[in-house]
Amino acid sequence: MPHITRRSVEECIMVAHTQYLTSTAGNIICATTDNGNITVQCAINNDRFNCGISGNQMNANETNNLRHWCTTHPGNGWVFGFRDVDHAHPHNVNITLINQTDLMFNFHVYLY
Repeated sequence: MPHITRRSVEECIMVAHTQYLTSTAGNIICATTDNGNITVQCAINNDRFNCGISGNQMNANETNNLRHWCTTHPGNGWVFGFRDVDHAHPHNVNITLINQTDLMFNFHVYLY
C-alpha cells in the first residue's frame, strides 16, 4: 500500500468533510500537497457517512499529531472526534463527527 503523509491525510479528511456537508456519496479526487491526487471514497450506510482513502496508509507514529489536529478542525465551532487503535482495530483510527448533519462522519485512516 502507498504510504502518505499526515498532511495528505488531513487534506483528504477536509475534502471528505465538504462532501459530508451535502450528504453526497461517491468518490472525490483530493489534490494533496505531498502525495498528488488521492481518491477519497464516500459512502452512506444507514446513518453513517463512511469515508476514507482505501489503499493508502499513514505512519502510525503520526497518530498523536493527527489527534491534536482534530481538536481544531473542521472549524466554525466544530471539532472532529478521534477513535484510536484498539484490540478490534489494531491498524486503523477513525476521525468522527456527529450532529453537524443527520449523518455521522466516519473517516477511516489505515496505519503502517
